[in-house]
Amino acid sequence: MKLVVFFCLLLVLTTSNAYGYLDPGSGSAILQGIIGALAAIGIVLKLYWHRLLRFFGLRKPTAYDDSDEDESTGRPDSRNP
Repeated sequence: MKLVVFFCLLLVLTTSNAYGYLDPGSGSAILQGIIGALAAIGIVLKLYWHRLLRFFGLRKPTAYDDSDEDESTGRPDSRNP
């Protein structure tokens, strides 16, 4: 076990430089991914904001929340007879 730890430390301490290069295209792709992730998080929060508030007990359910309408279409829910 001590030998494994020794070799792991030796590997970490004796690393050399990779001399990698990130061109502007790579940087813009990373920035685009970060902006896209933030936008996706914002949309999800917008869609489920009222459900999150009800889950944490910060908002009481309204009459609309208890209706038989399907949330995605606004029509009566076909699963409930």
